Amino acid sequence: MFVKNKMLGLLSALLILTIFYGCGSLIVGTFVISLDIKGGDIVTSADLSKFYVDLTKESEWNDHKDEIKYIDNVGFQLWVTNNGDDAVTGQLFASTDSSFADTTEVRDSAILILDGLILPPGVQTYVDWPSSLTYLREVDKIKKLVEGGKFAVYALTTTLPFDITVDSATVIVTVTAGS
Repeated sequence: MFVKNKMLGLLSALLILTIFYGCGSLIVGTFVISLDIKGGDIVTSADLSKFYVDLTKESEWNDHKDEIKYIDNVGFQLWVTNNGDDAVTGQLFASTDSSFADTTEVRDSAILILDGLILPPGVQTYVDWPSSLTYLREVDKIKKLVEGGKFAVYALTTTLPFDITVDSATVIVTVTAGS
């Protein structure tokens, strides 16, 4: 009986090793990229704010970009100040085109990725990562943009006058990679 169990254990171990060897590396892992966008990297004009997301600057991205299997999640941390006297609804749009100069171009050509964020007047609003997920729209399209590694994000309001400042932002991407 002991010899049978030992032989069965040895054969099982050999089978497992053969599977791993035959399949090459079966290592799959999840990693998180957190890209901070500071105030100096955010351009604000009369009717929108814009910042550029370049994940290719991140070592984690570069180390694993050829092995990405899935973009699992994309979210944001935002610090936005409504400088106006009335509450406004904030929106984020995204595009690989970073040349849009006005709200009409953005609304016509970019993807609405975040909507419904109420910004009270005269205060800075903080949106944490879990909360940002409740405002996300077009998640599959966002993930497609992220796969490219570079895209522009445009902040607008649904009403005029546009009087908000995106003080800073963090883009948080969860990725599954493996070979």
